[in-house]
Amino acid sequence: MSKALQTMARLAKVKQDVAMAKAKRLASQVAKAKDLQDQVIGFAGEYGQMAMEQGSSASGTTVAMMQDALAFRTRLLDGASEQALASAELNRQLKQANALAMAARMKSKGLDDAVARRKQAALREQEESEAQEIEESISARLTLAANRKARVGIEDA
Repeated sequence: MSKALQTMARLAKVKQDVAMAKAKRLASQVAKAKDLQDQVIGFAGEYGQMAMEQGSSASGTTVAMMQDALAFRTRLLDGASEQALASAELNRQLKQANALAMAARMKSKGLDDAVARRKQAALREQEESEAQEIEESISARLTLAANRKARVGIEDA
């Protein structure tokens, strides 16, 4: 079997492992970014709700404090929007990494299948060669035995 084919199969497996690891790492980053975005949006909602409750209560919250609170909420939501853009880019990278990982997997599988077929062919060829040697050995013995019988028959006559 071809050493080059085996080497290519091992190299393809390494590339597959690297591509899968990258995809897994990106998937983790996407999940973390999504969680962070959800937390910021949740906090902005809670902060806005809290500001509105304080503004409507008789506790003496000033208009300036309400405006500051709502401005902070707006900045949080803007940050979440920017995070969404970054998450979209990470999602694009993740899709690309998954496609590359799948292609690497398919290439690795194809090469592994080719190596397996070559091994099977080599094994079949070896078995056929051994069977041929056995047939030739038996044929030679039968011919030798037939020649001996023929000689014995000539000597008896």
